[in-house]
Amino acid sequence: MQPISRNHRHMNRILKTVVILMTILTAGCCRMMAQGDSTSWRPTFSISYKTEVQTDFTDSRWHNELEAIINIPLSRKFTFSIGGLSHYTDDETPLVDDIQIFSNIECWDEKFALMLAGFTWQINDRHSLFAGVRRYDEDYFCSEDISLFTNSSCGGFPTLTYNYYVPTFPFAAMGLHYKYDYKDITFQASLYNGLSYNKLTGRANVFRFCPKTDGTYFMSQLEYRFEDSHYYFGGSLYYGDKLIDDEPYSLRPTLWTYAEQYVLPNLCLLGAYSHAFSKDDLCYNFIGVGARYILGPAEFGVFTDYTRVEDIPERATEFTCKLNITDWLSVQPVFHLIHTDQDTYHVGMMRLNVEL
Repeated sequence: MQPISRNHRHMNRILKTVVILMTILTAGCCRMMAQGDSTSWRPTFSISYKTEVQTDFTDSRWHNELEAIINIPLSRKFTFSIGGLSHYTDDETPLVDDIQIFSNIECWDEKFALMLAGFTWQINDRHSLFAGVRRYDEDYFCSEDISLFTNSSCGGFPTLTYNYYVPTFPFAAMGLHYKYDYKDITFQASLYNGLSYNKLTGRANVFRFCPKTDGTYFMSQLEYRFEDSHYYFGGSLYYGDKLIDDEPYSLRPTLWTYAEQYVLPNLCLLGAYSHAFSKDDLCYNFIGVGARYILGPAEFGVFTDYTRVEDIPERATEFTCKLNITDWLSVQPVFHLIHTDQDTYHVGMMRLNVEL
């Protein structure tokens, strides 16, 4: 029976790969058709597919993430957006026992999770307001320089992700998102349900908004741009009692700041710091420094950070190179050196990115 089981697993992998590729091609055709029509009322499509092989040079894992978003204009000022993601892995067991999770697409098998569903009101050319289901990593910690790195902490510092059930990959939550964008300033503010989910039915559905039982989560950020450099300062407030240890209702603040300073036209230096103020938080501090260098179609990066979760320290360093083959296809080899408490991990990755 063992050979039959292996054959079934092999056929399932082939089938899933074929479905993913067909979805990419279909979405790409739809997007080109929409772009070819000069009418601004046509829906727009975007799709992102990431596949990566991970290895600690003893064992290996294969992860796949497919995300699709559709934007449908309803009028000159209102747009309806909906998007979701699917994830497949050949082994849900983590490759290494690190704290921050070295891969930002590390996940269990997920057939479909709704990540975006709501309405955007473009009040004018400076102000916009969104209402519905959303993830905060659609708006925060998603700048071009920090997004080069695959470490999940570059998409949301552990002072947020470890202390609260924040709406970030692979979870979302009901809420409001306001954005002001003018010249060199961008200000954002978001209010979410205090717990985030990834189901469509039951108590754990993403449309749940229950401040009385789940609490509320507020976050905001100010971005200042000077030439090519970017400077960010943000903070969050959680009010509720549904935390890791079910502490009583309380107000819990967190602050963060990070900068992307260009010292040469193709060299950017990065610095990040975050602090959580509640005495019951699992993670109090995060600090990271790095650099991104652009050489033709290639991007080189190094990022090293330190954090401590439940008195367990971790120092993680990432070396990465992203080769942009076309404007929609890139390959990215990565090496992670991770020191977690008394353990040291060496992780190699090879990622393929498709964005249409």
